[in-house]
Amino acid sequence: MKHTGILAGLAASTIAAAGFLATGSAAQAEQAWLEDLEPRVLRLADFSGDQTANFGRAMVVWQEAVTEFTDGRITFENYWSSSLLNAMDSLRGVGDGVADIGLIIPSYFPQELPVGSWLFGLGGALSGSTVHDVAAGGAAALETILTLEPVTEEYARHNLVVMQGTSTPAYNLLCNRPINSLDDARGLRARAIGAVWSDTVEALGMTPVSIAWNEAYEGLQRGVFECMVINPNQYADGLILKDVAPEYVPVTLAQLQSSTWVMNMDTWNSFPVELQTFMVEESVRAAYNIWQGYLEIEARAGDLIAAGEEVRVNDVSELEPVAAAQRAEAVQALAQSAPAAVDDPQAVIDTYLERIAYWTGVLEEQGYPVADRTPEAIIEAFAGLRDVDLSGFFERFNQEVTPNLLP
Repeated sequence: MKHTGILAGLAASTIAAAGFLATGSAAQAEQAWLEDLEPRVLRLADFSGDQTANFGRAMVVWQEAVTEFTDGRITFENYWSSSLLNAMDSLRGVGDGVADIGLIIPSYFPQELPVGSWLFGLGGALSGSTVHDVAAGGAAALETILTLEPVTEEYARHNLVVMQGTSTPAYNLLCNRPINSLDDARGLRARAIGAVWSDTVEALGMTPVSIAWNEAYEGLQRGVFECMVINPNQYADGLILKDVAPEYVPVTLAQLQSSTWVMNMDTWNSFPVELQTFMVEESVRAAYNIWQGYLEIEARAGDLIAAGEEVRVNDVSELEPVAAAQRAEAVQALAQSAPAAVDDPQAVIDTYLERIAYWTGVLEEQGYPVADRTPEAIIEAFAGLRDVDLSGFFERFNQEVTPNLLP
């Protein structure tokens, strides 16, 4: 018995030593990729703004995390506000390696990115409630562009890897006169660029017009057109339309979907899997930071809306059902116009709608009910945007979805 105990002790010691060696070997292996990583400077091109804008802030945080993770071996050189690539150059520019990372709006490239452009139509599947459109809509969009093979393969043909994507809050009407009924809307002109918005405008009895962005303020001021399809954040940011379009008509029009961050595929393939995995995880976190940033932006407009002095909320009880019916019909009609690369377009549409409903339910579980589309409820919802904390929502997404995205 004594000898057995000694032998058992020796065996245990041997096993422990083997475990120690295995752990040490694993630790060495984990560090090997980092020691072999060549120092590099990656170029990021963003046409949407600078490092203080919503996208820029999120990507700087992403970069800082990558630099820290690689012990400073990977650093970044940023080109903001179209200083390297503009919105129309970004697809080819990142694919060709002019920049390593860039922002793509797929609807700008209907020939090159037919599937991504087609998915833009799913931006009509939303509630009008800012928190839910940003987070639930954003989560569904992020899942779709990272997992739908026709999308990822389409980008791959342009030598690009999709990193993450987000969707904006719903678009509404900002007008230079009150619109509280369908009669009020009938015959008025609204700047609406793209069928996903212009079709809804027409359903309301209005006439869509195409006016350059830099002419919008003066056009509203001079009465060239009466309304603009845009997010309400333009009351506080960008054009600051409160002076020329103080009538906020919160009828729900589609969100812009989806702004996609991509990396040059050659750059991506040059990285070890450990770094690729970390970049994917941090890209999901960047999307969350953008969601939270959108709420901050809309909250600034909400201050003006809630004050009720410079901006007035119109009653959309007649307009909203008409717009909602048109958007739902347009989403279902997408199956008829799907690119050939999408084998079962109805399944893609149904899955997307299911995921939006699922993530909307998660938000409701976490204490964020969908806001009604009455003036009182809208004002209350805007007033509460700064109190919204999406960290719990992000953790749920991270637990359920992110593991399936890792290389």
